[in-house]
Amino acid sequence: MTTSKPPHTAIVTCMDPRVRLPGVLGDAAAASFVLRNGGGRVTDDVLRSLVLCTRLLGVTDVGVVHHTDCRLQAVSNEELILKTGVDIDFMPISDPLASVLEDVGRLRSGGALSPQVTVWGGLYSVEDHTMRVIAGTP
Repeated sequence: MTTSKPPHTAIVTCMDPRVRLPGVLGDAAAASFVLRNGGGRVTDDVLRSLVLCTRLLGVTDVGVVHHTDCRLQAVSNEELILKTGVDIDFMPISDPLASVLEDVGRLRSGGALSPQVTVWGGLYSVEDHTMRVIAGTP
């Protein structure tokens, strides 16, 4: 019987199918836990999943990858509430670089992840399918 090693990386990214992680992260993307949601934001549920990944499943590396041309850019939370009819925080993105740094900061300073977990952030370009690391090292 063959057993495979669990992935050591978890990546938080947007649900947008234009974000193609294997193209920029290679085999590491295929062997990672990938958590996708609108905007790739670090929500309470993402944090819950990352706690499970890092404390029970051996993940030691967490990446937060937002992208260019996100549909949550240039729209306010109030506009999204009006458009959807649902009054929740949609965590819109006014500046994708700032949102990556904000989410990386939340993970690094929140205390939920062990200090041994490496957290990094990147910005994926949907135009040319490249990624620029803007915080830490993947």
